[in-house]
Amino acid sequence: MMDRILNNKWSIRIISLILAAILFTSVTADNNAGDGSFQTSSQTDTETIQNVPVEVYYDKENLYVSGVPDTVTVTISGPRSIVQNTRAQQDFKVYADLRNASIGEQNVKLQVKDISERLKVTISPETAKVNVQEKVTKKFSVEAEINKSAVADGYEAGTPKVNPAKVSITGAKDTIEQIAYVKANVDSDKAHKEDFTAEATVSAFDSHLNKLDVEISPEKVDVSVPIEKVGKSVPLKINQTGKPSDDITISSITPDSSEVIVMGDADVLAKINEISVDVSVASITADTVREVTIPVPDGAKSVQPQTVEVRIKTAKKSNSDSENRNTDQNESDSNTNDNETPDGNTNGNSDSSTDTKDTSKTFSNLDVFTRGLPDKYTAQMITPANGKVNITLNGPQNTINQISASSVTAIADLSNVKEGEYSTKIQVNNLPSQVTYKLSVSNAEFLIKLKEEEDSRS
Repeated sequence: MMDRILNNKWSIRIISLILAAILFTSVTADNNAGDGSFQTSSQTDTETIQNVPVEVYYDKENLYVSGVPDTVTVTISGPRSIVQNTRAQQDFKVYADLRNASIGEQNVKLQVKDISERLKVTISPETAKVNVQEKVTKKFSVEAEINKSAVADGYEAGTPKVNPAKVSITGAKDTIEQIAYVKANVDSDKAHKEDFTAEATVSAFDSHLNKLDVEISPEKVDVSVPIEKVGKSVPLKINQTGKPSDDITISSITPDSSEVIVMGDADVLAKINEISVDVSVASITADTVREVTIPVPDGAKSVQPQTVEVRIKTAKKSNSDSENRNTDQNESDSNTNDNETPDGNTNGNSDSSTDTKDTSKTFSNLDVFTRGLPDKYTAQMITPANGKVNITLNGPQNTINQISASSVTAIADLSNVKEGEYSTKIQVNNLPSQVTYKLSVSNAEFLIKLKEEEDSRS
């Protein structure tokens, strides 16, 4: 029976057809389960890709195009494997084809290429309003604009120098014709007291100060800014007025600023060497801080700052001080003469507490400030090389203990400088009269140059 079936060619054809159908069904089922040829809703994916750059195709030699967005958002949906692969590779391109565009404003549709045809693609925004114009390049002078925060109080910026002085600006013809200002804005996180150079970004604006969409070459320029004093720095002289409580003595009176800047005409400023400030200590019973108004000298226009805070340090009087006040003046004079040593100092026979003994204190790395430098000069400190000194104070212990580093000021007076090397004695201000001092460097040495000479070299 079986032999008869196998020997019949029609039987073999029918069996082969059945086997082929079974094999086809099996392979199709495997493919459906493995590669997703027949998709279900769970095998479809959607992804959003942001910040996709936009390419623009146009005649770049003769035309200028504005209005095309730099980036767009692309949403793709389709088979999960293709979606995920496309998101990972991002090898497709979004573009605007303006090769056949006419001059003027027009809407252009954004397109995508090099992406699978099995994906649905949505671009946001879908279109862009562009302006196609004749391309023009012109040179413009750059105006430097100095932010006020870049200059310290009491100083002003002179005429800045821009390098390069001119830049090339390329854009649509009608946009180039709108350019009214080309500015390089100089900003700084430091308030400068000396000449400085900063890098600034150049921008073009129309007459209403609207920023224009153009290409600028170079985009950044160097701006050299000369800084000049608008006044004269002079020291403060503190005058104590009034009387404190009977059991209190004033150990020190220290302003938070040892100098102020006086504004006015040069001939008036030349006559001003210091400003006296009266500080009342009447009825003071303890350490205190008082705000004092700085008087404007005759003929001057103003002072900066207008007020200073003055720290008043006090000390309790000892019992021996009270007894001495009740002693007959002649006896006091006699005792003073008996106790006086040949050098004019009193010996140690009188009553004194530990607080009245002499002691010393050293402050390190105090800045050396300058004052009085004429406007036509610049000064470079040579000695001390780091611009700092150490100071050792000596005096009554109760007074020395009241003195802090912030209340001591080392100053080099440059009011009489001449061009070349210049040496001047370093002075220390704001010390009580009974305190002496010794500096690690007694003289400051400078290299003095004319500003005109500095400008010509730069």
